[in-house]
Amino acid sequence: MARRSQPVAGARWPLWLAALLGLLFALVLFAPASWLAGPAARLSQQRLLLAQAQGTWHDGSAQVVLSGGAQSRGATLVPGRVRWRLGLAGLWHGRVDLVLHWPALAEAPLRLRVQLGIGSWSVQQLQAAPQDIATPMPASPPAAAATAADASAWQARLPADLLAGLGTPWNTLALQGRIVLSLQQARLESIAGRLRLNGQIQVHADDMRSRLSTVAPLGSYMLRINGDGANAGIVLSTRTGPLILDGRGVWNGQRLQFDGTARAGAGQEQALANLLSLLGQRQGDHVRISL
Repeated sequence: MARRSQPVAGARWPLWLAALLGLLFALVLFAPASWLAGPAARLSQQRLLLAQAQGTWHDGSAQVVLSGGAQSRGATLVPGRVRWRLGLAGLWHGRVDLVLHWPALAEAPLRLRVQLGIGSWSVQQLQAAPQDIATPMPASPPAAAATAADASAWQARLPADLLAGLGTPWNTLALQGRIVLSLQQARLESIAGRLRLNGQIQVHADDMRSRLSTVAPLGSYMLRINGDGANAGIVLSTRTGPLILDGRGVWNGQRLQFDGTARAGAGQEQALANLLSLLGQRQGDHVRISL
């Protein structure tokens, strides 16, 4: 009777390798969401912290804390929880799709595409998915066009007192009011270490107040940033209010230049004198704000 040959131990190494790779893949795939807390803190220089993380690193949620940095003692908790979901289908091409749900701040999720390359990266705002947009009533062609345009915009509402968690000068001003942040076709990319911005960012600040002034509200303001890839133009304007802020600037991806003015409306000069002195250098009836 022929003897059955014994399996050679060395022939089993592909099976052991496959099992090891499968184990490593499972560990990475189901790694906890808390693993993102460290990278988020380092990349933001301790200004954005993730707390009470749940789920996995690619499908999880957390509370967001704003901080003034490693040496800051103050911090503010952003309302609600943010939930993220990473689409990994394009990972082998250096592409990851990110969806952020933050119901306490925004009605629609923010959809982003992160593209990584050799010496470069980009983060692009994607158009809202059909399920993100409320079904409109039958409308005339102009209204339908406006609805289509809204698909490329994303908007979030947050209280101004959250800014105090970022440290100086926000904790000194102790602002209160409503802030609306809007992104439209925004794209931020880094090429050879230089940042470039495309698209539009708008910040509406309404009914702003400060503990440094008895005048309330100080006013409502708009900050508009338009990027064309080479430079980003910045415009600050006042919509209403006794504290009048205006200015223009440009950011070239490496340096910010901004020149603006702040002045008091008629009859409010004395009441706003202390606040104006903190905003810049006085020149006649106004102060100059330079960055």
